[in-house]
This record gives sequence, C-alpha cells and structure tokens, in this order.
Amino acid sequence: MYVGQKDNINVSSSKFANFINNSSLYVDKTMFIEHVLQDSSDVLLFTRPRRTGKSLNINTLAAFLDCKQSTMDLFKGLYIENSPVFNQINKSPVIYLNFRELKISNCKEHLKFMIKNNADYYLQKDEIDYKLTSYFDDKDNYNANALLYLTQNLHAVYGVKPYILIDEYDKILMDNVYSAEYENLRRWITEVFESALKDNDSLKKGILTGVTRISKESMFSGLNNLAVYDVFTSGVYDRDFSLTEDESRELLTPEELGEVRDWYNNTRVGKEKLYNIFSVMSYLYYGKLDNYWAKSGTLDMLINLINKRRADGLLEMIENLNSFIITELQPRLSLKNIASANLADSQFYSLAIQAGYLTYDIEEKQTDIQSATYKIYMPNLELQSVWRDFILEFVVEVPSVDLRDIFKNISDTEDFSIQLKDFIDYRLSCFDTDKNEPEKIYHVFLFGMALGVRFKCTSNKESGFGRYDLLIEGDTFNAVLEFKKSADISELEKKSNEALKQIDKQKYYAGIKNSKPVYKIGIACYKTECMVKTALHEKT
Repeated sequence: MYVGQKDNINVSSSKFANFINNSSLYVDKTMFIEHVLQDSSDVLLFTRPRRTGKSLNINTLAAFLDCKQSTMDLFKGLYIENSPVFNQINKSPVIYLNFRELKISNCKEHLKFMIKNNADYYLQKDEIDYKLTSYFDDKDNYNANALLYLTQNLHAVYGVKPYILIDEYDKILMDNVYSAEYENLRRWITEVFESALKDNDSLKKGILTGVTRISKESMFSGLNNLAVYDVFTSGVYDRDFSLTEDESRELLTPEELGEVRDWYNNTRVGKEKLYNIFSVMSYLYYGKLDNYWAKSGTLDMLINLINKRRADGLLEMIENLNSFIITELQPRLSLKNIASANLADSQFYSLAIQAGYLTYDIEEKQTDIQSATYKIYMPNLELQSVWRDFILEFVVEVPSVDLRDIFKNISDTEDFSIQLKDFIDYRLSCFDTDKNEPEKIYHVFLFGMALGVRFKCTSNKESGFGRYDLLIEGDTFNAVLEFKKSADISELEKKSNEALKQIDKQKYYAGIKNSKPVYKIGIACYKTECMVKTALHEKT
C-alpha cells in the first residue's frame, strides 16, 4: 500500500515527515515499527545494501516513538495505525545517531556533537547531570561512556527507558579499513557500543543499520544480546526494506512492470526477491530506465578488494554477465581479513552480496544455511551495468580512449597487430596477470576496454562449431578474438598462430550476419607479455 501522489516522487529525502507533509509518494513500511517493538531482543542489527530504505525506516521509527512530538496525524491511514503497538506512539525518548556523517579525522568530536544535540533536544540545562556536563564542557574529553550516560540521564528525567537508533554503523569502518588509524578507530567504536548497548539497564532497545554483517571478533564480541537480520536471514523483516512484487505491481503499469523487473528486481533477502526501491522511484521520477543505484555511490572497500585480488570465478562472471558460480558463503565478515586483503572467496562473495552487487539462491535440498552452498549471480540489468563499469573503471584502472584509433587501422593487419600488442603491454604493465589462467585476464581487459569506447561486444557465445572468446564490432569491421595461454615467452608466436587456426577450424565467424569485413585476432599471453596475430577472413 502507498499514500501520497504517484507523480510526486521524492528521491532525495530520508525523513518520513517530509513525505507525508508534502503528499509525496510513500510506500507503507510502517509494519517495520510493529516488528521492532514486538521483537524480544535488546539490540537489533539490520544489514541491507545501500539505498534500500534503511534510513527512511529508522527515521520513521524515530518519528513514531519520539515523546517530544505529537506525530499521530503523520501515521493516519498507514498500517501501524491499526497495530496493537500503536499505543506506544510518542512515549519514549529517542537517541538518534547518524554514523554516515562520521569522518576519521573528527569522529570523536562529531559523535560528541551528536550526543549533545540529543541531550539539548530532550533535557533542560539544569537537567543534564554532572557526567554529561563534564563531557560537554571539556573539549579534550572523549569518554566512550558518554552515550551510556545520556541513556541514564534520560531514563532518570523521563522515567522511561530511551531507544538508541544508529544509522549506517559500519560506514566509517568500511571507508577506513585500510587506514593506519583503523585499529584505534575500531577499538574506540567497540567501546562506545559495548558501553551503551550491553546490559544497559537504562536502555529500552538499540537498533543499528548498516550494509555489512561484521563478525563479533571485529566489534561485537561483548554484545551477547545482539539479534542480526541480514540478507541471508529469513524472517518477519524480509519485506520491510526495498519493494516487494505486490508493491511494485501497485506502483507500475503492466508494461512498466516488465521492463522494471528486468532492470531492478531479483535481489534476495531471506525468502523474498525484491526490487531496488531507489532505482524504481528514480525510474518513476525521471521516466526512463537507467543505472540509478550505482550512480548514487560506490563501495570503495569492495573496489579495493577487486583490485587487490581476483576471486575464483569472478572474471568468468564478468565475461559472461548471465553466468553464475556455486560457492560457500560466510555471512559474518572479518574486518581483520578485509584489512589484510586476505579474504577467502566465500567472504568476498558474501561481501559483494551484502553490499548489493551480487545476489544468491540457496542450492536445492539444503536446509543448513551455515554449511549450504549458494548460486551467486548478477541479479538484473542494472547490476550487469554496474559490473561493466567495474571492468572499465577499476579492473582496468586506465583510460581507454586510444583503442578506437588502433582499430581504425585494422585493415593493415601487420601494423595493427604491433599496435595492439604495444597497447596491451603498456596497459597491463602493472596488472595482475601472474595467474594460472592469464588468458582470462587479457580477455576481460580487452572486453572492458572495447566496451569503454562503445564498441559492440559479445563474449563467450556459440558460433560455428564452438564458442568464441570475444567478438568486437565497430562501425567498419568485425573482429573475432581468441586467447591462448603460453607456457613461456618462447611459445608466444606459436600459440598466437594456434589461436588464429582455431578461429578458422571452428568457424567462429559463422554467426556474423552483417557485411562488414571480418578480422581474426589470435592473442597469446604469458604474464604481462603477449603476441598478437591478425588476419583478414577471406569470404567464399
């Protein structure tokens, strides 16, 4: 169900009151409030990809609970109005902390600023106790117990235990996981959390949101009262973030729904397949399909890991965007392993799923989620577009503006081969090709570079009597590329000639229907050395 006007879309705010007061389209997610208030756990952690409604849900919960406001009118006509928990509206102090705003350079100062803002909102000056007064007045006092002191102060003044809401708890950690100051930062935030959230007799409930599920050894080791609801955990919260199929049907015409499903659906949370709410709302606002989610930000830590390592199967998935891999997963992420770039594939893929860049299905006939194997894949066209951008911007890491000029010279096959070889040698001089299958690195490299200059590219498609590696189509040519691994430098010429012969033997060019000339390109590779052979296919 939704309220507001369907043509009044707000894609920039995460404040519940703004949607209601301005009659903006609001998809009713107030069942989340009921689920939280009926949850018996003391501390709840919700991890979902960014831009899936976490901040809006937290703000909506804060508006519902806040005892300093009268917000009953905001919830008229929404699910929560008829819920058994509606009698708790405006009954509690709410400490709201947005960790998205924290920077490593001033995190302690900014946390003090946020704690003081919460104290000033609920307490008169003479109601603030001596522990908080000392904390606020001493500019060098960054006591990790200050959040605990605020809960105790509010409880004493109001006679009601406050809630603590922390939005994007993990962002500052993920942004600085490779920093020299990271360990001190992690230790300090752990002290803040443990002080305020562990066995705090003045706390009603703590609610945290973030992207990743960080293992207890990293920062939650002391919280034995923590309930985690991540993308792998099925339960009552599955439908509380993002858009369900029913909600999407209500918002979209049947014609719109089909294309939107291809672009923005299929991200799994528990047992649900969901639509990215930010992308769908952006589609309604701008009136066209586009890659909205990736344009709104990136996960730098995942990008760094892609550049530091190559997870088995990842390159194949990028080459063929409709493929998948089968692997185990570890939902709990170790920041120590991330910081050292020593992640197992199971953790790398878990991170990519939690961040929203991949999705998963549990393999059939498995019930134990801790030991299950998973089918990992790119869920929709928007995410396929994201991974293409990864190839261009981060895996390749260099501009590709001169590749088009090289292909303009393809008719001079000998000179073209020399230029393409020099181009690859130069671009891959620092690229990680010292692997068992370096030909896949070259394959993905040229695939990404060709996409970058807007050539039409097809990878690993059946044609003739087999499956070619890569087909690049320009305005005036077709190029069929075959890659071969060489055991050492001395074999490069032999292997490049073998690649050319394989193109002819398997007739990889048979599926090309246009009349443009077809060039066969055999590329042999050994680490960062390669040999390129090019020949024009003589049509009969």
